[in-house]
Amino acid sequence: MINVGIIGRNFGYKVIFSALKKIKDIKILGFSVKNKKINNLPKHVKIYKNWKSLVDDKKINAIFISTPPKTHKEIIKYSIRKKKHIFCDKPVTVSLKDITNICKEIKKKKIINYVNYEFNKIEAFQTFKNKYFPKIKIKKVDINWIIKVPSKKRSSWKNIHKLGGGNFFNYICHILFYLENFFGKIEICEKKSKKLKSKFELRAKLLSENKKTKINLNFKNIEKKSKIKTYHKIVFKSDKGKFTLFTKINNLFDQFILLKNKQVIFRPKKINYDFRLKPTYKNIVSFKNSINRRVNGNPNFEDAKRIHYLIEKLVKF
Repeated sequence: MINVGIIGRNFGYKVIFSALKKIKDIKILGFSVKNKKINNLPKHVKIYKNWKSLVDDKKINAIFISTPPKTHKEIIKYSIRKKKHIFCDKPVTVSLKDITNICKEIKKKKIINYVNYEFNKIEAFQTFKNKYFPKIKIKKVDINWIIKVPSKKRSSWKNIHKLGGGNFFNYICHILFYLENFFGKIEICEKKSKKLKSKFELRAKLLSENKKTKINLNFKNIEKKSKIKTYHKIVFKSDKGKFTLFTKINNLFDQFILLKNKQVIFRPKKINYDFRLKPTYKNIVSFKNSINRRVNGNPNFEDAKRIHYLIEKLVKF
C-alpha cells in the first residue's frame, strides 16, 4: 500500500483526488490546503493547514503537488530531504536553472518523480500513436492552436510566465512534450513571436530527431471578446494520407477526435467530467508502478527539464 498526501486544492481536489480514489493499493492520508475547507473527504483523511506538516508525516510515502508553480521548488526540495516520492503538476519549476538543480539533487536520493503532462495519455493520441503511427512515414506536421486569453478573475499565476503560467508554461509546454513523445528530440529551426497587450502569437519551424519530418507550429492567444473560434488541430501528412487530431476548446468536456483525411476514425465517448481526469489517472497508475518497481517512469523531472530548455530556446523573457 502506498500512502499519499495531496498539497493544493483546486486541481488537487477536482482531478488528482478524484483519480486517486479509483486506484487500488493507494491510500490518501492527508490533504494540505491553506485557510480552506474541503467537503466530502473520507474520515481517515487528515487536513493540514501547513504543507510541511503533511510532508513530515512519516506514514506518507508519496507527495502530490498541485499548487501554483512558484511554490513547487520549495515543496520539492523539502520533500526530497524527507525522502518522499513526488508527483508534480506542470511546470515543475519556473526556470531551467531550478529544474536542473532539482534533477541533480533528486537523482542522488533515488526518489521516484513524475510530471503530470497529460496529452500523451489522451485516448485519441494513444490510438493514433499505437495503431497508426508505426505504420506510416510522416513528412510534415502542421499544428494550429488558438485559445482565448483567460479571464482576469482567474488566478494571476495562470497568466504570468514568471509565476509559472502564461502561454508557454500553461499551453506550449504541452505541444513540445507531445512532439518529442512522437518524434524524439526536436530541433528549433526558425521562430517568430509577437505580443500585443493581452494577445500573443508564436510561429516556429521545427525538425524531428531523424531530420525527416518538418513541423510547422502556429500558436495564437486571442482576446476573450474575439469572434474567432478556438481549436487545437494537429495534421500529420504521411505516405498514407492525412491524420488529424482535433478538438474545439469550448469547455473542459471537449475531447480530441482522430480523423484520416476527412473521415473520423476515432471518437471518444461523451463525458460530463473534466477531460483531464482520465489521462491524470493513467499517469498516477504509471507513477504507482514506478514506485513499486523502484525505477523512474515517464514523464519525469528530466523530461520537464528538456521542455524548459526548449521554451527558453523559443522565446527570451
